[in-house]
Amino acid sequence: MPDGGVKVDTGWLRLCASDCDGTATAVRNELRPADDAVTKMRNAAPGWAFLGSLDQLSERWENLNKLLRDELSRAAEEFRFSASDYDGNENWVERKFHEIGDGWDEVLDYD
Repeated sequence: MPDGGVKVDTGWLRLCASDCDGTATAVRNELRPADDAVTKMRNAAPGWAFLGSLDQLSERWENLNKLLRDELSRAAEEFRFSASDYDGNENWVERKFHEIGDGWDEVLDYD
């Protein structure tokens, strides 16, 4: 492979899908610490005006969190689809070479 080249194979594509799944889980795990932080802020500043915006802040964070997870999930699906499609193309090419090779063996008379 030339310097700076990229090798793409089914294993790498499936690893990317797994990485997307792991990152989506990590993003989901940030919901609880965010909720805990909001609760601490409410308890630390009773009566303050900014407390009214905490619900909006929480809702925005939850929406952003869901968007990130959805996009990561979609990316994982695409990586898996690409790996499957790549396998299918490889298998097709291999079959065609075998089909061609079978015919050439008779023509070239290797035996």
